Amino acid sequence: MDTLTIELERLPSCLSKNGRRRSHWRTQRAATEKLKDDATFLVLKAISEAPNPLEEPFDKADIHVHQSWSNTPLDYDGLASAVAPVIDAFTITGVISDDSPRIINSYTLTANKVPKQSQNLVRVTVRRSESDG
Repeated sequence: MDTLTIELERLPSCLSKNGRRRSHWRTQRAATEKLKDDATFLVLKAISEAPNPLEEPFDKADIHVHQSWSNTPLDYDGLASAVAPVIDAFTITGVISDDSPRIINSYTLTANKVPKQSQNLVRVTVRRSESDG
């Protein structure tokens, strides 16, 4: 397995950069733990459904986060903040050994507008990378 992708319908607004300023730390902590648990489940499901098993963590990886939005998107620093627990799920499940720059070669964020709110999603892809960046 060289690529693993999960999709989430939404991220908690209290985990965005601005949301962290406005919300209580207990609210943020609960949202972080729930998002991490949900993402861990999705990563484990994706691993189990993959045609090739994950034999060891990716030595080097590229991470791509894509946001499809209909009303108001998170700005890129807010998106990076909100998706951090999802990246942690890839570490918890052993897809990557760490989320530090020693392992992550590139971390990209993209977004597109969609016509309907039901099409909102955040897609996180972790791809094995051969380069050392």
